Amino acid sequence: MKNSRQHLLILFLLAFIPLSVLLNSCNKEEDQPELNEENEAFYHEVMKEWYFWTDNMPNINPSSYSSIFDVLEAVRYQPLDRWSFIADWEEFYAYITNTEFVGYGVGFAWDNGGNLRVSHIYNNVPMYEEGVRRGWILEAINGTVLNPGASVSSLLGLDQSGVSNDFLFVTPDGEQVAFSLEKQVLAVNTVLHHEIITQEGSKVGYLVLQNFSGSTEEELDEVFQYFSEEQIDDLILDLRYNGGGLTSIALQLSSLIVGSDFSGEPFANYYYNANQQERNKTEYFSEEPNSLGLDRLVVIATGATASASEMVINGLRPYMDVYVVGADTYGKPMGADVLRFNEVWAVAPITISVKNADDEGEFFDGIPVDIPAADNLSLDFGDPQEASFQQAMAFLVGGITKSEPVQEPLYRQPWEDMTGLRRWIGGF
Repeated sequence: MKNSRQHLLILFLLAFIPLSVLLNSCNKEEDQPELNEENEAFYHEVMKEWYFWTDNMPNINPSSYSSIFDVLEAVRYQPLDRWSFIADWEEFYAYITNTEFVGYGVGFAWDNGGNLRVSHIYNNVPMYEEGVRRGWILEAINGTVLNPGASVSSLLGLDQSGVSNDFLFVTPDGEQVAFSLEKQVLAVNTVLHHEIITQEGSKVGYLVLQNFSGSTEEELDEVFQYFSEEQIDDLILDLRYNGGGLTSIALQLSSLIVGSDFSGEPFANYYYNANQQERNKTEYFSEEPNSLGLDRLVVIATGATASASEMVINGLRPYMDVYVVGADTYGKPMGADVLRFNEVWAVAPITISVKNADDEGEFFDGIPVDIPAADNLSLDFGDPQEASFQQAMAFLVGGITKSEPVQEPLYRQPWEDMTGLRRWIGGF
């Protein structure tokens, strides 16, 4: 990591101590810690001191609650705060540092035909070795046929190593593929795909980025070295399922895109509550080898594009033209300080409002799309016929902004029910 004090962007920011880790927020009854009155009171005091919406916290008696999870729910500012969470510290640290988590390393989304398709899959996980790719249909889990509304998370069981499931997939050619696979600890790549497309004499770089975590830094350096050596003219940044992560990675990525001419210029402003005004700060673009110095950027987004992903879009807009293709983003302009509590829990209350150099932020309803396009789940990333990629290329090469009307998703997506770190991971 570039800094010992990492900013986490779920959207997340700044930690009290060096960060890194991985899993779901722990919210099962059996996982909850035993607390005495002194610990409950301490946790409540921390919230009053640091929580961004401290003025909106109700008066409670913390000793009347049986866990810090319950205290958090009691004081959380329901109208806006969808993100404060508590996770197992070791799991959290593993994910932030090494992009490690327990699972299969795959994401799913419902298409408008009612099929649950693979939205993305990491290329260094056992399920990938079984042949599974984006666009495959997951037809059944443990013999249960999947219909729209089915809870994939419940069917897959606990996120623990050794939990086994039977899968029945259907390939794009209609072939059925069945296998059993156990969940295990995975350390995944965060760059899912990158390439350069030459069209009408223009070189367009295409990058699909799934996470902003510790391992991303090195991956981005390698990709942008390639883009720089090939002297690309434009970049399509595909963040359609990226739920966020470290602000240090958002800064690195943005600095690589905008170039060295803006090194030292403001990237983001962080604002705390009235109790922590001395912590308000501005973060500046860094000098990055192989930065591109582009004057425009196309970002492919969906409602799953959140947090640090939105920070990149918002942070670059004062300096370059940034066009969003696809759909409105999720809407998370806030950050969280992360505290290690009782040596066991990573406590991440929302503590910071994040804005760009022009003090623009507060996009709680998402960043609006500029060029609507469908997320064609049946086609792979970079397929010339995939609707979002096709529209992005049409704009860059021909200036085309018109597209067919985009049908709103008919079904609630699996990622919409994810909370805590699992929402950030964005998959299973």
